Amino acid sequence: MIQEIKNCKELIPYLKEKIEDEWIEVGIDEDLKTEEVAVIKIDDYYNDQHLRFPPKSVDFGVAVDCQCKWYILYLLELKNVNHSKRLIIKDIQEKFQNTIQDFLSERFGKIFLADQYKYRDIKLYLVSDAYGLTGRYGTYAEYKKVLEKKQRIQNRDSLRVDINLGSKLFRFRGKIVKISYDIPPNPIIRRMT
Repeated sequence: MIQEIKNCKELIPYLKEKIEDEWIEVGIDEDLKTEEVAVIKIDDYYNDQHLRFPPKSVDFGVAVDCQCKWYILYLLELKNVNHSKRLIIKDIQEKFQNTIQDFLSERFGKIFLADQYKYRDIKLYLVSDAYGLTGRYGTYAEYKKVLEKKQRIQNRDSLRVDINLGSKLFRFRGKIVKISYDIPPNPIIRRMT
């Protein structure tokens, strides 16, 4: 799959080495070799199509070779906002929906729907530091644990984003997935064995 993505003439201009947008960067496991990962800047692809109304899409699609024709697929939306109220969940969900239906299933279905490729996992992430947590916690999951211990600190909406993101489920290649929230540089893009 990785080679097929990298050889696709329509995708070559949108292949990237880094996952970075709006001054937010997502890490890639340093053990992954270049030939084991394909990073596609999906929203740039749509912006260059000269469509009158380009569909909303996520920022990145990342395919990772887990060996033996097994893959993991990451869809990532990066948002640089200073408060969770600026995360418009309906728009974010629409971006993931359009990416799955149009980009993965229709335009490039010959790659992403091909029977010879099996998905070990499909992960959807909204990556943002809307709570100002970068540097304070290693991951958003660590923050949630601390928050629960503090009995969900006075009226803070910290779980609103999680609840609303998870309210919509997506289906792709027989898997049902939901959007998760994390802070940069997480989630680290890695192989699953």
